[in-house]
Amino acid sequence: MEMVDMKTLIIYASKTGTTESCAKKLALQLRNAELFDLQSGDPDISEYDIIVIGGSIRAGMLHKAAKKYIKKNLELLKSKKLAFYVCSADTERSGEYFKANIPAELLTKAICSDSFGGEMDISKQKGLSKLIVKKALEESLKKGVQPPCILPERINCFAEKLKTI
Repeated sequence: MEMVDMKTLIIYASKTGTTESCAKKLALQLRNAELFDLQSGDPDISEYDIIVIGGSIRAGMLHKAAKKYIKKNLELLKSKKLAFYVCSADTERSGEYFKANIPAELLTKAICSDSFGGEMDISKQKGLSKLIVKKALEESLKKGVQPPCILPERINCFAEKLKTI
């Protein structure tokens, strides 16, 4: 059963565009979904039934705009149907990232939460981040490991879970 009249707002905070790209891919799969970039302010979520919050992970920490929004709107978010996603090169640790960055009272009531993977694009990095990403990519190549990428199958599965509400 697909949600018919449910309005969904996908709120995201992205540093290099990966989280935004994932938000757009997710929105294309949902009926009645809109996007909001937290870098442009705080959205009014009162008219939405489902709130999806996505953010990038750096050094185990959720993007500060997403974390700030969640903390500031904790009580209102408790009254909504929620889902969370992160974009991170280390998908194996996504459970840890959710527990460390999202209040348990929201995470336990979430429809779903997942990591959509991540990217290490040197051209999108600046300063110290550029050096760190370059070094990480070099190490991956030495070990014969493919660099991280967005995982469309996880976005698809996430969307399917939201459609059952």
